[in-house]
Amino acid sequence: MRMKQTLFLGVATVLTAIGSFLATIQHFYIAYALFGIAIAMVVVAVWVTYRIDYRRKKGREELGRVLVELSRCELGAYDFSNVIQLAADMERIKRRVGEIAEQYFDSSIESRFLAVNVLDVHLDDATKQYFLLSSHGDFWGPYQQIKGWRMFLNDFLRERSD
Repeated sequence: MRMKQTLFLGVATVLTAIGSFLATIQHFYIAYALFGIAIAMVVVAVWVTYRIDYRRKKGREELGRVLVELSRCELGAYDFSNVIQLAADMERIKRRVGEIAEQYFDSSIESRFLAVNVLDVHLDDATKQYFLLSSHGDFWGPYQQIKGWRMFLNDFLRERSD
C-alpha cells in the first residue's frame, strides 16, 4: 500500500526537477504547469495515505464488532442455547467477515478465517467434560469453532494495531 504513495511522491519530485530546469531556461508556462501537476500528485499521495489509514481503522472497528458477536455466540454455545440459532449466527458471522475483508482488507483474511477448524483449538479437559457429561455434545464442535475464530481475529487485530 505504501508503494502508491511513494510512486506519487516520486513522480512529483521528478516533475518538480523538470519544472525547475525548464524555469531556468525561461520556459515558465511549461514549468508552472509541471509544478501544478507535482502539487496535485502530492495531494493525491496524501489522500491515498488518508484513505488507507481510514480503511484500516474502520476495518479494525468492524472486526471488533464481529468479536462481540462471536462472544455472544460462544456464551450461547456454553449455555446450550438453540443450536439452530447458533448455526445461523455462525453463518451470518462468516458472511460478515467476508464482507469486511473485501471492503477493508483483502480476501486472504476471509480465507484464513474460514480455514480455522475445531482441531486448531485445544481446550482444557474441564471444559470438554462440561460439554460431554451434560449430554450436549452437539454444542462442543460449534464452541471450539467459535473459540478458534475468536483467537484468529484477536491475533489478526493485534498484528494490525501498529
